[in-house]
Amino acid sequence: MSIPVTGLFSGLQVKLFSYFALSLLAILLIATGIERVVINRLLTLPQSTQDQINHLANQATDLVNQDALTALTRWEQNQAFRVYVLDKDLKSITKSALHPHFIFKLQYMRQLHLPMGNSVRKPLIGIPLPNAHYIDGPLTLVVQLKPELHPAQKLTQSLWVIRVLVGISVLLVFTSILTRYLITPLKHLKLGTQALASGRLDTRIAQHFSVKEPEFYHLATEFDHMAEQVQQSMQNQKRLLRDVSHELRTPLARQELALHLLAKQASREQHKFIQRLEQENQQMASLINSILDYSRLNNAYVELTYAWVALSHIRSRVLADIQFEAQDSQTITWTEFTHDLNIQTDANFLIRAIDNVLRNALKYAGESCTVIISSHINDGNLVIDIEDDGPGIPDDKLENLFNPFTRMDEARHSSQGGYGLGLAIVKQSLKLLGGEVSASNQLTGGLCISFSLPLPPMKAA
Repeated sequence: MSIPVTGLFSGLQVKLFSYFALSLLAILLIATGIERVVINRLLTLPQSTQDQINHLANQATDLVNQDALTALTRWEQNQAFRVYVLDKDLKSITKSALHPHFIFKLQYMRQLHLPMGNSVRKPLIGIPLPNAHYIDGPLTLVVQLKPELHPAQKLTQSLWVIRVLVGISVLLVFTSILTRYLITPLKHLKLGTQALASGRLDTRIAQHFSVKEPEFYHLATEFDHMAEQVQQSMQNQKRLLRDVSHELRTPLARQELALHLLAKQASREQHKFIQRLEQENQQMASLINSILDYSRLNNAYVELTYAWVALSHIRSRVLADIQFEAQDSQTITWTEFTHDLNIQTDANFLIRAIDNVLRNALKYAGESCTVIISSHINDGNLVIDIEDDGPGIPDDKLENLFNPFTRMDEARHSSQGGYGLGLAIVKQSLKLLGGEVSASNQLTGGLCISFSLPLPPMKAA
């Protein structure tokens, strides 16, 4: 379903365009301002180069004062730079021939301590020689800077660094603002979706949104409408399940009463048929209860009651309850934990899940089976292992073990009864408790069912 958008642009489109336009404009203005501030500093010769040129000026002064023009000529020719000592008329005092282009550039001669500019690759630098005693007036040492020493060589790289840093900084600022505008509503939507998925059907999120944000507000109201429909649908299903449960159990109860009355009047030969009918009636009642239990668990109809409970308390209740199910030749033990734990869970819910696995083991592992329960902590989870010494099940069918109505007839005798819902109920129970259940065959034979429950901060019992 598409949400209609009024006008040429939606409010969200205009805001996104405004954010990006403002960020681009801010990058341009800030980068330009910073470049203007730092460009003069970037185009100034480094101190080491200035010292080198000043040293040349001192050498030229010494040669002029010694009146050694021949030596000065050789000195000019032997320098790494192109250098000339010029008089007040910008003529070489050593009578060296100056190239016309060099003479033209003399009018743009730069001072040593000022920025060089970036329009000339080989700028001319003029250094006055105030201490040189020359008969025709003041002298100037003119140095033609090498291209590789020109600070403009690194100017482009420096400007790009400035632009990139400014761009990243401005984008971070605008991204944080945009993130706050976009992510905060999406976070409310995510939390609402998670709450709804976890079974909190009364979750509503529209109160977290403003009508000034029409796109998100409309989305939130649609979410609330959907949640309301889901809640109503689940309530109707729950009511239907309750009614169906009543309608199915009532005739079974009447049938059981009728069989009980009939048994009082039946002959000894008829009793075996009545007992068979009673067994079938009990199996039907058990199937209905299992289906209803699985349906409740699968549709999150169960409300859990969490409380701190000692693991030893769960151990005692499990062993006390299962003794009534076990035959004299069957053994059930729960190895004690190294130290008692307090865990936060729904104790009754967890005990019923363990009971389901134990009944399954007693039914299928054999009349003289041994079932061992152990518990330990692994990666912040409480792990409860239930191991039997029965025949196990084929490895290729382990992954289907917890699917509803799954019966492993090849390994588990169908004559034992059951409808394949017990372990499916266990899986849903552990899921509601925030844990997991898995199955594996032991190397020594038999099946191992493992519960894994997350442990909140624990305290000793």
